[in-house]
Amino acid sequence: MRNTFPITLLALALGSGALPGCAGDPDPGTRAWRRRCQACHGPDGAGRTRFAEGRPFADLTDGRWRHGPAREEIRRLVAEGDPASTMPPFSGTLTPEEIDAVVDHVLRLAAAGPAGARP
Repeated sequence: MRNTFPITLLALALGSGALPGCAGDPDPGTRAWRRRCQACHGPDGAGRTRFAEGRPFADLTDGRWRHGPAREEIRRLVAEGDPASTMPPFSGTLTPEEIDAVVDHVLRLAAAGPAGARP
């Protein structure tokens, strides 16, 4: 008789998310957001973090956009950062695909915010 215990154990670990990178949120924008953006902008993008205090553009759900709400403007900001603020550049840290996914995530957060936030 063949021992199927290791295969069963692996299947359970993958299904439960016990192995990093193998399970969890399948959306790459959400994954990159949690890794790179959430500390400053918060999990919901509202900027209610200790770091964001006094930084009016940290809230991505209030409809106030320093660089504009268009997809390409947001993408440029994520990729190049803003030397006049604490927003760092993420090109070289995130892949172009991850940057696009983060922009999609930002646009979803803005759409879920108050009525005036929608780009």
